[in-house]
Amino acid sequence: MKSSNFALKSLNLFILIVFLSGGGVEAVSYNFTSSNVSLERFRNFTGAHYMDCGSAPLCGVVVLESGYGEGAYHHGDPCVHGLWPETGNYGSSECIAPSSSSADPSSTASCYDDLSFMSHEWEKHGRCAGVRDADDFFTQLCGLVSSPLSILKPLKQNNVQLQDMAQKLKSSGYPVYYVDMSSDSQIYLSACAGKDGQWVLADTSDFSSKC
Repeated sequence: MKSSNFALKSLNLFILIVFLSGGGVEAVSYNFTSSNVSLERFRNFTGAHYMDCGSAPLCGVVVLESGYGEGAYHHGDPCVHGLWPETGNYGSSECIAPSSSSADPSSTASCYDDLSFMSHEWEKHGRCAGVRDADDFFTQLCGLVSSPLSILKPLKQNNVQLQDMAQKLKSSGYPVYYVDMSSDSQIYLSACAGKDGQWVLADTSDFSSKC
């Protein structure tokens, strides 16, 4: 036991990853040597959080930046990061190509201010989302995040911490899937879509009935 305790104490960094489960917040601790453990990196380390779409053809996460993050993730107000279908190693979602056009977006959507970042999100995630085109993708996404962001904004202005922000979303009926306690400081909401490519926020347990 002494050697085990020594090994734990000698690790470079302690990272706390918080999940929402049941009626409250469940804290699960992991030790890594990186200070930036997003959900994607966490999966690479542990293989956890594989998203099962059930009978829904498409499922994924809507990622909200709290504004508390570092670097590019630091903002005055919470904002949207993106909508990511959980394909391949991340989940059972299909990758359904755009039905009309795969061209990059040509103008900024209402919930973004950086066209180049939108193009990145479209190329990496949107082209698997089963939508008509980039305009459809970002119009849907901005609609999905409008209400959650309106809840988060005053919380951020009052310095409410990330875990409590996530809990407020959960108590307001939003499907909080994961809370990223790394330097990115993000909240992930679960979502799904049918073959029509119309995305809705939904708990994972409701994917089959809602999509």
